Parts: sequence; structure tokens; C-alpha cells
Amino acid sequence: MNNTEKLYKVVADLFRVEPAELNEDSSQDTIPNWDSLGMVNLISELEQTFGVEFDLLEIADFKTVGIIKSTLADKGVEF
Repeated sequence: MNNTEKLYKVVADLFRVEPAELNEDSSQDTIPNWDSLGMVNLISELEQTFGVEFDLLEIADFKTVGIIKSTLADKGVEF
């Protein structure tokens, strides 16, 4: 499983959607279960899955899956 698939799996599992439904533009507006509590769980899962830590400014920018992917790439995760 590549890192894009891992990212989509984390998002899909947490928000109870199919990974095939996700794309770079998927967001709180397009995923019904993506709420504030879900965001806390998402951050925790992403940090564990990819072995990174996010700061508050990064988290505040997490508006889409694409932005999350870009932030992970900035932390050295290869996509």
C-alpha cells in the first residue's frame, strides 16, 4: 500500500466512507462525518500512521485531503 492509499484509508475509516469516494478536494463540505471531533481523531491517526507531528498552524489549514497530503509531503512523507 502506497502512502496515498494509506492516507485515503485513514480518512475513509474514520469518516465511514469508501476510499474510492475520496480525492484531493475531499473536505468537511463533502464528507458528512468530518466534524471537529473527527478532526481530532484524524490528526491522531495521521501522526501514528506516518510517524509525524503537526503543529496548530498546520492543523488549522487542514481543509482538504490534498492540503493534508501536501503537509505530510513537507514533513518528508513520499507520495
